[in-house]
Amino acid sequence: MGSLLTDNDAMMQRADLCAECGGHAMMPKRRRPAAWLVMRVANAFFRLARNPVEAIADDEEWRAWEVDCFRLLHAPEFTAVCARDGHPSVSVLPGRDLSQDLAAGMLRPAHLAAAGAELRRAHRLHSRHHGAAWSHGDPHTGNFLFDAKTGRARLVDFEMRHHRELSEARRHADDLLVMLQDVCGRCARDEWLPLATAFLEGYGRGEIIASLAGLLRVPRGIPRVWWAVRTSWMRGAELARRMDALRAAVL
Repeated sequence: MGSLLTDNDAMMQRADLCAECGGHAMMPKRRRPAAWLVMRVANAFFRLARNPVEAIADDEEWRAWEVDCFRLLHAPEFTAVCARDGHPSVSVLPGRDLSQDLAAGMLRPAHLAAAGAELRRAHRLHSRHHGAAWSHGDPHTGNFLFDAKTGRARLVDFEMRHHRELSEARRHADDLLVMLQDVCGRCARDEWLPLATAFLEGYGRGEIIASLAGLLRVPRGIPRVWWAVRTSWMRGAELARRMDALRAAVL
């Protein structure tokens, strides 16, 4: 959803060096003019679809969350700051987003294992907002950067946030589900299970993976519409078959 809210092309064109940030190339983050409308509509739909996240509609709140999350996950090597105009700027991280590899048919189990390992690391960090372990809320392939030189994946773009009343385990399981839905809807049938299992093996937290099994059943009604969006409108029969295969592997 991030591409609908932030102007990524303009941000990359404006990336520059920041002397106060250790000489890192910094990328300013700006929301699109219509982002507020997109988020209001999205949040109304999320409530109907029983999606456990919200798009952060308030600009000031989003700026603070973006900077706090970036620093939490990537400091001290990389940083984020609020510029004089109040907008956030973040260090340019190495690598390319996994969505590009997925679209090109180049996504490999090693990429997913690295993403799982990074998500496990992030889930161990403490969030002041939640008063418990941190969660992303929207960790699809486009929000992971993979550095081929180091084999390291990193999380970016913090436009979404889980509801506070959710338990740690539920939030973490939902993060896993988001990535699995994205990969499921966009990869070939014979690649699905190896990619999904590599991601879960990289994540490695058995208690969260076990709780995920209950979320792998394709729902009906309005929640099914959100599943359709998340899985690139995959046909229902094929989606159910893939989720059944993964649930069997998890159990």
